[in-house]
Amino acid sequence: MPEKNSAPTVIRFANILLDQIIPHIRWLLFPFKWLIWIFKGTRQLIWLLSNEYSKRSFGSFGKGVRIYGRFRVTSPQNLYLGDNVHINDNAFIRAEGGLKIGDHTHISRNVVIYTMNHEYEGNRLPYDERKVLKSVEIGRNVWIGMNVAIVPGVTIGDGAIVGMGSVVTQDVLPLAIIGNQPARLLKERDSAHYEALDQAGAQSGMSGYEWNGK
Repeated sequence: MPEKNSAPTVIRFANILLDQIIPHIRWLLFPFKWLIWIFKGTRQLIWLLSNEYSKRSFGSFGKGVRIYGRFRVTSPQNLYLGDNVHINDNAFIRAEGGLKIGDHTHISRNVVIYTMNHEYEGNRLPYDERKVLKSVEIGRNVWIGMNVAIVPGVTIGDGAIVGMGSVVTQDVLPLAIIGNQPARLLKERDSAHYEALDQAGAQSGMSGYEWNGK
């Protein structure tokens, strides 16, 4: 039999609230939809105005530059954006080594771009305080998908497309369409163990604790 491990009080309370109480009064929660719209609209406006303000510290930026949602850049004076550059939500950019993005390039959410690294062959382990700077250049008319990471020293040529989830570790030729290799099998679960738990109805709930939904 699966091992019994009682959930903490807060999880048991949440289960009672969400499974036994809320289903009977869910129709009363419609004002929360309005609150979400108001909150999201206010948050987007704050981010938009904050990002517009942050442009003043860039090395340069062209016409029609749009930065949506959360945006963090270090050493913004080393960031140079062309015309009609779009950067989506939750971008994280280390621009110490210099970053240039060409005209009409569109970047999806969660991009990470580094132009610096630590000196791991210095005076301390695992690295010392010195920074190794390598510029990154992204050309014109480039499309970068969601969850892409770009390492220091890379050049992405004009018209290239970088697929979702790619880690760009070397130069990308103009007009190239790239993506990382498909996910590979690491190992398999113990089939007997899996079948025994599945037959026993030993599915977990919140935080892995016992689920009492049946």
